[in-house]
Amino acid sequence: MRRSTTADDGRPLRVLAACRISNDDDSSSSLERQREKLQEWLHDNPHCTLVHVTEDRAVSGAVDLKDRPELGPWLADGKRDEWDALWVSTQDRLGRDDLHFMAFVKDLLDWRKSICVHDDPSFDVSTETGRLIAYAKATQAAAELTRIRQRALDSRDYLRRKGLWAGGNLPFGYQPVPVMVDGKIHYQLAQQRDYAQLLRTVAQRLKDGESLANIARDLNDRGIPTWQDHLRALPGPDGRKAKGAKGVQWHPSTIGRQFRKVSCIGQVAHVDKETGKTRVAELDNGDPVLFTDEPILTSDERAAVLAKIDERAAKPQRARRSVARLSGIARCGTCGGRMTVNRVTHKLKNGPVTYERYRCASTTTARQCAEPAYIERHLLDAFLDDFLLAELGDKEEVRTVRTEGEDHGAELEQYRKRLARVEKEDEQGWYDDDRESYLKKRRNILARVKELEAKPVVPATVVHEPTGRTFGKKWDGMTTAEQREYLLTHHVVIGAWRGGLVPGQRAAFVWLGDFLEAARAMGVEPSYAADNSWGFRQWNTTDEQGAAAPRLIKEVVPEVQESSGAAHSPSRS
Repeated sequence: MRRSTTADDGRPLRVLAACRISNDDDSSSSLERQREKLQEWLHDNPHCTLVHVTEDRAVSGAVDLKDRPELGPWLADGKRDEWDALWVSTQDRLGRDDLHFMAFVKDLLDWRKSICVHDDPSFDVSTETGRLIAYAKATQAAAELTRIRQRALDSRDYLRRKGLWAGGNLPFGYQPVPVMVDGKIHYQLAQQRDYAQLLRTVAQRLKDGESLANIARDLNDRGIPTWQDHLRALPGPDGRKAKGAKGVQWHPSTIGRQFRKVSCIGQVAHVDKETGKTRVAELDNGDPVLFTDEPILTSDERAAVLAKIDERAAKPQRARRSVARLSGIARCGTCGGRMTVNRVTHKLKNGPVTYERYRCASTTTARQCAEPAYIERHLLDAFLDDFLLAELGDKEEVRTVRTEGEDHGAELEQYRKRLARVEKEDEQGWYDDDRESYLKKRRNILARVKELEAKPVVPATVVHEPTGRTFGKKWDGMTTAEQREYLLTHHVVIGAWRGGLVPGQRAAFVWLGDFLEAARAMGVEPSYAADNSWGFRQWNTTDEQGAAAPRLIKEVVPEVQESSGAAHSPSRS
């Protein structure tokens, strides 16, 4: 392409400079060097006018020029007429994709623009020979990009198999520590004391039944920085300045995700190149790869936390405004779907009157129900109160205190497998050049195995402590929202039909779920509590409805055993 420093009409050549860097960090001086070369070129070409300098940071050479955040707008119709030539320091700053490069050259020729490459004054795509040479260089750059990518993939695969940190975002609660492997310094992850302890504390609170929303609110109120803000406040490698915290708030979903990630148990996850899905990295023998010898949680602890999170997620959503106690708890006897509150206000002579009733949610959704149930709210609430207080109202309330047992069998097996794997690696010669690393690793794992073997197996316990007040007083003193949460926690199931045994009257049943255990602790006679009728009552139900009730309970609480009261046919009252 022409080497003239003037435009076709004799004006000084208007130059758009394009700078690009693939990795944007404080230690790189690439952009500064590109700007220095630009100043040199402008000094040697005084008749050229610099229009603008674009700086695309952290933009790969594989990204098409039109898609680059800074350069792209200058190639569009709006700004393309403001410049005559595009300046780059080297040809690979245009890109490392040969097809993108040739398409861009075609566009420049159509636009009657030119390219100035600082380190290649002979660069000229206005002739067939010049384009051939430029394309050959572009294919070399593309091949180099392929090699770079493959080397990066091979490196990450090697580090992953070794249980070493390959860089990137640090998983929650871990920090890198240098280790010597195969004569080179690499990094393994160890617990970051404060946040590792925070994750364990949050895990325990979740297992105790606290919600993610409450925990997030508490962490925000206490001013504890999120993990992202903690990392941003740390200085970078080689003394680089910290990026600075952004004041990001804790969110329930953010906390929950930390337990979904296998990093909390020290395992390595990666994206499978063939499927594109995230999977756990495995050794040849099928064991998961561990990036640390000190996982924050054990697999059993993580499983218990996830079970609690999933259990709460499966419950009806908590009401966001004035709550109806049985909304989402009551079930339609016909289809088994949840019932919600429907409020209708009628203007009467004495003023407006609001009527409330629970009705099958199918009336407002696409779900089909042959005969959607509805029942007046005060009626169903009264059914529950009368039954619950008749059974437990005068009994002394008890507080259930559960103590977790201690069984390290699963963790012990994991460390035994890890010890066997390390010893096998030694037999295969993995540690021939680094015996100290092998001996240290084996010594640490063996010490952990012996430590776990020495720990006793302690069974879990459940203790019921009297509170000094009756259950009736407790129930009356609770807010509607608290009563609703209490019913959800105890897996109470309520069903209703619009009609029953007596025509024109509603039908319903109540099953008290997990109240049986508390009832026995409150002093309910064992023989009576073991009777099939305890904790289950029906009102105005037909034989067909009475038979449907146990099936509905099993749909809501699948783990109900055949021996439970609801699984039989209690008497109708």
